[in-house]
Amino acid sequence: MEDRIPILYNFKMIRGIPGGRKLFNILYSDGFLQLLTILNSDNMPFYKTRYLTGLVLFILCGCKKVIDVKLHSAAPQIIITGQIENRSGPYEVSISKTIDFSSENVFPPVSGAVVKITSNGITDSLTETSPGIYSTHILRGRPGATYSLLVLAEGKEYTATSTMPQPVQLDSIDFRSGRNNALYAVANFQDPEGIPNYYQFIEYADGNQFRNGRGNSVFDDRLSDGRYINRLLYDDSSDIKTGAILTVQMNCVDKEVYTYLSELLQISGGGEGFASPTPANPTSNITGGALGYFSAHTVSTRSVVIP
Repeated sequence: MEDRIPILYNFKMIRGIPGGRKLFNILYSDGFLQLLTILNSDNMPFYKTRYLTGLVLFILCGCKKVIDVKLHSAAPQIIITGQIENRSGPYEVSISKTIDFSSENVFPPVSGAVVKITSNGITDSLTETSPGIYSTHILRGRPGATYSLLVLAEGKEYTATSTMPQPVQLDSIDFRSGRNNALYAVANFQDPEGIPNYYQFIEYADGNQFRNGRGNSVFDDRLSDGRYINRLLYDDSSDIKTGAILTVQMNCVDKEVYTYLSELLQISGGGEGFASPTPANPTSNITGGALGYFSAHTVSTRSVVIP
């Protein structure tokens, strides 16, 4: 019977080859390790050594394919982001446009739009205070109130509604150690019993929000209704530095806004490991074809010095 060597295509990374050889990084399979053991054997006949060496080189070098991905330009879309809080205003609505994949990451503002927010029979006509930024005048955020947004921009109409949930207080912030001495913030609060609650967490270090979307997460009480919550916030070690002041902002958002934020985190790979299988736009609560979201939410914050 011929000797057969199973080759397993479960590729990993190895640093170095047994036998005191020079360290380097190489892509290898489980079968490749078996071949290394056989090739290093003193009892291996010369002709088999040559055969297996050729087989290794074939496996490592023969499976390459260059894929040319062609990215086509797309028509710009309107992006609308608006927030009403239970803190004092004025509140802002920003309007901009999408850009091509190859363009710089600068979204052109949309000026000259008509922007109105209505609640309890009162309509506030927003003023453009800087390019693409529109500010309220008389509105105040109140828990339980519903707010309706109307935007007329470049000949199209966009609408959205959001109801501000009841506030939940963030009690305290402490820390928990992880692997490799990593430090994670923990948000502690009492979840109200009997009603669905949806939370957004935003983190700041010395007053500056974490960059590149880090420190932004969401949570719902579907499996923990009415419990006291110790919510672990998965932070990047570069953001958590001893002596800095960490501020955690906890927003209570409605279900539609939670859905948007949750999908956005999954698409961007920030949803605690659950990345979207295919790129897609998150489900917006704005009608008319715009991207973005409109949120009426309550805010609770706590600050602590990082140990």
